[in-house]
Amino acid sequence: MNYKDVREQLIWNLRLDFDPVGVRFVYDENEIPKLPVTHKAKVKICYCQFLAAARQSRMALFMPPEKLLCDNADLVFGFRDLEEKGDAKRHMKYLVDENLSLEAAKQKPKLKKGCKGIYMAPLDFFDKTEYKPDLMFAICTPYQAYHIMNDYMGAMNRPNLTFFHTPNSAVCAGSVYAHNNQTANLTTMCAGSKTSGKTEMAYVNVFIPGDHIFPLIERQKMRCEKGGPSVLGKGYQPWPGLDVCKGCPLFRFEAVE
Repeated sequence: MNYKDVREQLIWNLRLDFDPVGVRFVYDENEIPKLPVTHKAKVKICYCQFLAAARQSRMALFMPPEKLLCDNADLVFGFRDLEEKGDAKRHMKYLVDENLSLEAAKQKPKLKKGCKGIYMAPLDFFDKTEYKPDLMFAICTPYQAYHIMNDYMGAMNRPNLTFFHTPNSAVCAGSVYAHNNQTANLTTMCAGSKTSGKTEMAYVNVFIPGDHIFPLIERQKMRCEKGGPSVLGKGYQPWPGLDVCKGCPLFRFEAVE
C-alpha cells in the first residue's frame, strides 16, 4: 500500500469532500529542500489556511515559523514561549475568566522545541519523498468521522477513544495532541478554523498519527471486501448504506433472478 492508495480508499469509500492531508513536523533543515513543494505563501497566513490550500487546491507547502500568522499556533508549535499576560488576554473572549484563560493556554499541547517548519501536502505527495507524514489531517462530516474512528479502534485494538478539546486552536492543538500522544483525535471547529481554516458548519477535524494510517485503511479495505465500508444494519454495506428504521416491516427486498 502507498499513500495514493490511502487517498483513493478514503475519498471513494467514504466520499470525502476534500483531500486528506499529510503533515510533517520538520526538525532537520536538510529535509527541507528534499520535500516536494508546489507553492509558497507570499505573506504570513494561518496554519489553518495552509491546510485549506493543501486539501482544497492540492498545493504542497512548507510553512516556516516566519510565515505563520496565528499567535495561538505559534505557542502550540513551540515557535514562541508562553506570555502570561498576553495569552490570558487572548483567551478571555472564550472563557471570561483571567485565571482560567491563562490555565487554558498553559495546558494546550506543545510541540517539542526546535521545529524548523511544517510541511503539508495532499497525502499522495508523500509517495514522492523518502519522508513519512507525522500526521494525517482530514475534514469530514461527523458520519464520515464516525466510520474512520470505528475502523481506527479496530485496527489499533482500542475499545474507545478520548479526544482533546481546547477553547481555540482546534486544528493546531488538535494536530499536536494527536502527534504527541500517538492517538487519533477529533475536534470541532474553533473561531479561527471556522473562518481561516474553512471548517464550516457541518464538518469536524480528524487527526490520525502517521504510523497508524496504513492499519486504519487495511481495516477499511477488509470491510469493503466483504461488501462495503458502512456499519449500518448488519454492516459491510456500500456507502452510506441503506438507512431505514430498524425492523420496519415495510422495508423488505429480494433479489431479482
